[in-house]
Amino acid sequence: FELVPSDHPPIVEAVPTTDFTASGNEDENEDENENPSDTDIIVGCGVAGLIIGGPCLALITALGGNWAKKKQGPFGESTRAIGRITHAAGNKAKDEKF
Repeated sequence: FELVPSDHPPIVEAVPTTDFTASGNEDENEDENENPSDTDIIVGCGVAGLIIGGPCLALITALGGNWAKKKQGPFGESTRAIGRITHAAGNKAKDEKF
């Protein structure tokens, strides 16, 4: 195979716009989701560890996630992201009445 230049214009990435007219609670939800609770982080990291390596790794990742939640950088951000995902999944389960 050979890479050949194209005469087509480059593809431009679309940037989604945010519609704040739906409700006025977006700021409250963003603040709540920026710092997930300890329970969200521990459960999310523990489930990830359980899936990857079993109960021993689940315990280690749950405690490690609780330790890493206040750290700066990619490690702390990924831990908080797991907490936000767990929080969203818990809210969805409450909405569906599981």
